[in-house]
Amino acid sequence: MIGVVKIGGAIGNALEPLMEELASRTTTEHWVLVHGASGVTDELCRVCNVEPRYVTSPSGYRSRYVGEVERAIFEAASYSFSAHCATLLAMKGTPAVPLRPDVAGTAFAKRKESLRVVSEGRQMILRGNYSGTVTRVDPKVVLKLLGKGCIPILPPLAMDEAGGVPLDVDGDRLGAAVAGALGSQVLVILSNVPGLLRDPSDPNSLIAEATSGDWDELESCAEGNMKRKLLACKEALDAGVPHVILADSRLSRPLSAALSGGGTHIWRTRPSMTQTG
Repeated sequence: MIGVVKIGGAIGNALEPLMEELASRTTTEHWVLVHGASGVTDELCRVCNVEPRYVTSPSGYRSRYVGEVERAIFEAASYSFSAHCATLLAMKGTPAVPLRPDVAGTAFAKRKESLRVVSEGRQMILRGNYSGTVTRVDPKVVLKLLGKGCIPILPPLAMDEAGGVPLDVDGDRLGAAVAGALGSQVLVILSNVPGLLRDPSDPNSLIAEATSGDWDELESCAEGNMKRKLLACKEALDAGVPHVILADSRLSRPLSAALSGGGTHIWRTRPSMTQTG
């Protein structure tokens, strides 16, 4: 089995329990780790006296504005987070390899130089942005590392197809692209919430399971950062991944909890009997 797990980089996510689980599961399974870097980036911005700038698109998606300075900070923060994950895994006796997109040639993106945003009820255009949308993933290096019993670690960066610099990309959507390119059996997206909630203020309103046919209902429940996570789920399903899970990173065994039924499970086609590994 090949699985892809993405853990959020925001403050409030629990990293070490996932590293513990990945180390124990690698003996019998193949896992790829994709991560975010928002919390580390915000901390590094403050150290550099750069104010993080978040914007909202007309369709309601919240994202980071990334100028030239912010791009350099995001890149450094991403590589630092990857190295931290690799160190935690090495301490548990599990080899892990952080993959820089400019060296490994894993992920590529199209730059979004201009962002259409809503500010104080008015639409405006911000230029000079260095974020992008993933266009393709080359799985060769990842598959080679999996064959050697290593855990590949991918930061939320992809090479600009035109400009040749690493761009800030959404980690959830990168995870979806990686899962599709690898033919993964499952994509698990871990964050600091239980999953997709019907009422974001009520943790007991979890949507436990759905299929791609329920998409209108799912979208009506997604707010804030969950809108982008749900978009990543759709992209993974469209890429052929049969099963996607939105689950909680803050548990003692977050991956096992997700695979055994926790969080929100979305299938391309609902199986007659749930088999999540």
